[in-house]
Amino acid sequence: MRAKTLGVFLVTAFAFFTALYWMTDAPRRESRFEQDNAELLAYGKELFGPPTPANQVTANCARCHGAEGTGGQVGDTGRQAPNLHSPSIAAKLKVNTEYVNLVIRFGGVVVSGNVNSPMPAWSSEVGGPLTVQQVDALTALVESWAAEAAKQSQAPVANTVEAGQEVFNSAGCVGCHGANLEGVGNYPNLQNIGNKPVTDLPVAISQLDKLKADYAKDPRKFLEDWIRDSSANYNDGTPTTMPAHPESQLPADALKALITFLLDQKQ
Repeated sequence: MRAKTLGVFLVTAFAFFTALYWMTDAPRRESRFEQDNAELLAYGKELFGPPTPANQVTANCARCHGAEGTGGQVGDTGRQAPNLHSPSIAAKLKVNTEYVNLVIRFGGVVVSGNVNSPMPAWSSEVGGPLTVQQVDALTALVESWAAEAAKQSQAPVANTVEAGQEVFNSAGCVGCHGANLEGVGNYPNLQNIGNKPVTDLPVAISQLDKLKADYAKDPRKFLEDWIRDSSANYNDGTPTTMPAHPESQLPADALKALITFLLDQKQ
């Protein structure tokens, strides 16, 4: 009888603890996920910064992108590394969930098609210095920044010069046109865009006369058409060096503020 009672007790206790385990499994897994993710982001932040006595092997992305990833000069090239706290990155991730990982692994050629891009390939699979795990850590960091920027961008953008300048920086315009709109390399100088259109472009535009006429008629409408899709609107569908900016990447209120900022540029 005692053995039978003990058996019943043990079976009941086992059933109780099994039920308790499954009831707490989801919160436990969520807690473990959050812990692992926090460790991954912390490692990504270490890799992003310069080498330290405690961590001699880093990518030192901060050298170009700034200590907090908000953008900076690329050495003495005159190029501007993009701000990684950008909703446009989040928008690209919606189209291709591997976008950030691919750029880190294979370099800036993924974005621009330029094999001479100053953004190198970092993955060891193509001769770079970083392991798969290190690339994953940097990917997680940049994706977290992009997600936070996208969340903040959902707030309405005021139609002011100051807000437009913020859009100019966060949308990646600064990478080609420079922090002072002076133009980087062959990319256009926009410092007088408020007075006249830029016609000295890296690629000859088939509808240059239309471009000039549209600017003269309504500079704001012209800039909207050019920024949204310069290829379709002014070059008969042939690509220009100006990428398209659909509303999914650049909302209407952000574009409006950006144009306000650009039209304020007068020499």
